[in-house]
Amino acid sequence: MITSKDVRNKRFEKAAFGYKQEDIDEFFSQLEAELDEMERERAESNNKIQILAEKVREYMKDEDALKDALLGAQKQGHQVIDEANAKAEQIIAEAKAKADEMEAEATTKHQEAMEQNRKEIAREKEALIEAQQQVADFKKSLFDMYKSHLELISSMPESVDELENDAEPETAEEIAAAVAGVETEEEND
Repeated sequence: MITSKDVRNKRFEKAAFGYKQEDIDEFFSQLEAELDEMERERAESNNKIQILAEKVREYMKDEDALKDALLGAQKQGHQVIDEANAKAEQIIAEAKAKADEMEAEATTKHQEAMEQNRKEIAREKEALIEAQQQVADFKKSLFDMYKSHLELISSMPESVDELENDAEPETAEEIAAAVAGVETEEEND
């Protein structure tokens, strides 16, 4: 590669019918200035390239760090999701167990209440049967008492004449005593 220094130091031999020396020197001066400018631009470009290369290296390191951070975040995200799913399953299992327990408890209480109701119904049926028996017994005794009263009334004489003939009690007190005796017999039955 030709540098501006090479152009500056280059000398040509003089020939008889050659180019004008001033035109060549002027051209070389322009060429030297342009080469100097190009070398300066190239040096600046190399500096910029070095700076950019350093930046690229930094960015690559940052990219690796970002990739690592992203992978870590993804792993942590998956871990959080897995933990949340596990916690949700645990909560659901606990809720189901509690619901089953409450259902079992309610069923047990219901069965106990039903059993108590059955016992109460059986007691009430027994009480009803006993009451019905007492009513039947009362009706029978009442009916028997009415029957005996009717018999007693039927056996009473209808007139005073019949009363004298039967040798039955003659006074009202004797009749009342006779009726009271019949009532006492009925009560004893």
